[in-house]
Amino acid sequence: MKKLAKHSAWFIALAVLAAAGLAGYTRYEKMLVRKDLSDFIRQVSRGDLKVDLEQSGELVSRDSVNVFPPGRGFIVEVDKKEGEYVNKNDKIMMFKGGERIDSDQYKPVPILAPRSGLITRCIDSYGRTGDEVRAGNRVDNPGSCIVRIVDMNTLAVNLQVSELDIFKIRRGMPVSITFTALPGEKFAGKVDVIAPMAETKSNSWGGSGDKVFRVVISLDKPSKELRVGMSAVVTAALEAKKSVLKAPIETLFKEGLNYYVYRQKDGYSADKLQVFPGLRSETEVELVGPLRPGDKLFTAVPETLK
Repeated sequence: MKKLAKHSAWFIALAVLAAAGLAGYTRYEKMLVRKDLSDFIRQVSRGDLKVDLEQSGELVSRDSVNVFPPGRGFIVEVDKKEGEYVNKNDKIMMFKGGERIDSDQYKPVPILAPRSGLITRCIDSYGRTGDEVRAGNRVDNPGSCIVRIVDMNTLAVNLQVSELDIFKIRRGMPVSITFTALPGEKFAGKVDVIAPMAETKSNSWGGSGDKVFRVVISLDKPSKELRVGMSAVVTAALEAKKSVLKAPIETLFKEGLNYYVYRQKDGYSADKLQVFPGLRSETEVELVGPLRPGDKLFTAVPETLK
């Protein structure tokens, strides 16, 4: 009986030691895990996913008229200045021909607006703006533009879309437009023109760059707040899905033709699972495979984090 009690006590002692050893080893393993490991973990979730195309562009007018002087001479009076709106046949300025502004050889004649719109400076073929028109300015060339009248009802945004994205858009596609100068305001528009021929976009060093296509976005309701040349951002909704299983795109790994994720079990321990990516945005990707909402995925191969 004493022997049996002695053996039982021995087995109990061994069991306690084993349990203590296991607990100690578990604590040791946890001590080996990086404190910042959570920075490399993202969760699988279920929700809506949409893909947008965002492109920067410039506001332009699709209809403008340059105003020219009747000959060589001088601007003797300015009635409508840059930034003012005019109606067709409004007097813009008075012009006097001749070589001397004080000569009585010619009488001043009015220069009238050929159309309604906003008066702006002229722009040459190199994109440079002309000088401000003032009374007393001399005009040496009757073929020189003195002011430009812009039709503010035909405002549009010019974009340069890369060849990788050009087939994602179509004519008539609705878009949202924001302007840097008007924070918080959104304007509606649509894709009106998609150029059939690519252009080469010059890079910052002056050399040839990527192939781009000119795309014109028309505004549904132009505003008098807008000014030609403003920087614009155009956003188009390309595709959307509801209630899909998704995860941050950095959790997706590719090997050959297959895609994988590393689902965390404990610490660095993980299951390597093959998945099939679907719709993807700039930050998230739809995943089809043995995953559930709440699963934790590594953003780096677990072995490399130790």
